[in-house]
Amino acid sequence: MTITIPKQKAAKVDDFIAAAPDAVSEAPAASVSSGLKAKRGIARSQVSVVLPDLVLVKFDAEAARRYMSRSALITYLINQFLDQGQ
Repeated sequence: MTITIPKQKAAKVDDFIAAAPDAVSEAPAASVSSGLKAKRGIARSQVSVVLPDLVLVKFDAEAARRYMSRSALITYLINQFLDQGQ
């Protein structure tokens, strides 16, 4: 006689995750436009950029000089550019 193990239903797993105190509610995702994907309730989306190696080396050196991560420096410079009305 074989022992059969019933498969877990995906709905139970989804319900368990949705019941977590830090689960993402539908409200933040609704405020983001349909083309962007905000994850975990944070109003941020991942962007991929391809840069020449020489530019990246200079950029990383500038980020290190400012004691910032590459992502933080990119965000700072983009916000500065947009605030200037360029």
